[in-house]
Amino acid sequence: MPDRIESILELEQTFRNVVRQIRKDLSEIWGDTLTGAEFAVLKQLQSKSPQIVTALSQEFEVSVSHITHVADQLEKKKLVHRKRSHLDKRVVELHITDEGKKLVGQISEKKMEYLRQKFERLDTEEIETLRRLLQKLL
Repeated sequence: MPDRIESILELEQTFRNVVRQIRKDLSEIWGDTLTGAEFAVLKQLQSKSPQIVTALSQEFEVSVSHITHVADQLEKKKLVHRKRSHLDKRVVELHITDEGKKLVGQISEKKMEYLRQKFERLDTEEIETLRRLLQKLL
């Protein structure tokens, strides 16, 4: 029986491999259309639009400049647009476009199908156990 440290190191490698595979697979789902960061911002804007860059940077725990760059890319793709706030003209809001909403819906469906297939070997109890165990690490 391997000792605890060996088991932890094996778990780390397994976890790294799983995350790497899921990222690779999701990247294929998004294709050339979006990056993971762009999808995350669009998904957030779909649930709550408009938002300001600062709020998004806090939500994702990344720099304002990172969100600004992502917003620039999304604006070029006509998936979001910027608009001055009615309440404070100094504030610029990000709004998701109809095209952005449509794309998020399409990609979300593909992502859900992928996840359904990825976890079909686990029953509901196993999925819940895995979720609880991973939550303990946070």
